[in-house]
Amino acid sequence: MGKQAGGGPQRSCIACRRVGDKDGFLRFVLAPDGVVTPDLEEKLPGRGAYTCQSRTCLKAAISRRQFERAFKTSVAVVAAEVMAALVLQIMEQRIGAYLALASKAGVTVSGGEAVERALRAVPQPRLLVLASDISASIGERLHALATKAGVPVMQVLAKDALGQLIGKESDRSAVVIQSDGFARSLNREFERYRKYLEEESGR
Repeated sequence: MGKQAGGGPQRSCIACRRVGDKDGFLRFVLAPDGVVTPDLEEKLPGRGAYTCQSRTCLKAAISRRQFERAFKTSVAVVAAEVMAALVLQIMEQRIGAYLALASKAGVTVSGGEAVERALRAVPQPRLLVLASDISASIGERLHALATKAGVPVMQVLAKDALGQLIGKESDRSAVVIQSDGFARSLNREFERYRKYLEEESGR
């Protein structure tokens, strides 16, 4: 499928047939052994089949054997629940990879007091990352500071995972990103992750 006038490359969901910009879909390819494989980075070779960023569409595509129709051959595909969990895991890994790279590049600040200082400083950070299991009181305080400063907020991954990703030996409840480039990449990945979770929970 090509480009619409004035728009980016268009794709369609093999389950619901919705057509839209390629960035709004999840890509799957057929591995050499015939297994349907998620390709969220869109780097694997071969013909792609697409679903919405939605667990509902992914499950429907599997149950209706739409991947066989898309690839025009017999395919091996894991159970819908397993595939849905695998896609979620890949999304979390991609977010984690960007956080680790940002830390190595020296553009992160972590720890409650240090994060608060950064949110009050000039220039302001580009993104605040809160752990999924941060205490309600600390999370609300930091979120309020970020909102006042106009800093976007994302909440993902547990405290122990955040600490490990940024090279700390202890848990981290919050991390700020001070680079526009890393903030844009993380926001893009998190938006896809958020949409997928909302579809998964039925919100």
